[in-house]
Amino acid sequence: MRLISLIGLSVILSACTPSTRLPEPVGLAYLANKPIRLNVSRVEVIKQYQSSSNRPHVENDLPVPPVAMIQQWVQDRLLPIGKTGYAVVTIEEASVLETPLKGTPGFKGMFTVDQSEQYDARVSVKIEIFDDFGKSKGFAYARAHGSRTMGEDLTFGQRRKVWIVMMEKIMNNLDEELDKNVKSHLSSFVS
Repeated sequence: MRLISLIGLSVILSACTPSTRLPEPVGLAYLANKPIRLNVSRVEVIKQYQSSSNRPHVENDLPVPPVAMIQQWVQDRLLPIGKTGYAVVTIEEASVLETPLKGTPGFKGMFTVDQSEQYDARVSVKIEIFDDFGKSKGFAYARAHGSRTMGEDLTFGQRRKVWIVMMEKIMNNLDEELDKNVKSHLSSFVS
């Protein structure tokens, strides 16, 4: 009888042990790429997307908000080398939404580590080339998105790590799409 009780207790305790494997940061792979050399005199950034500080919007809770990551991407990847014209990078979306998830009800819920929130991130960027008179000469567009759930047992530091990994993947995807679209749709301005 005592053996059965010990087995039952070990099963219950093993159910309480967190088994969450956190993803490892992948880094910003695009930093290894050469800048996209644009035949324009300057690059401007317009933040069309206005972040909300109200839930379900949580983009400002991230260690580096998506808007700041996109602005850094512009500095890292777009190199103006021309003497005329200009490029405008419009940040159309840079949102992260939090959705609470339902946990396991009842007695079983006391011994279950549930996924407590889902985070859905979306970014979209438009790069448009203008001549010195403000006439549009072409544009390229890209968007990327990602989603992650988080266990209720994660510490604040662990949550930050998950957010970082999610946003690194999204930014790497955005870079890949923008690189392809700029070279395809704005090829006459790429040196």
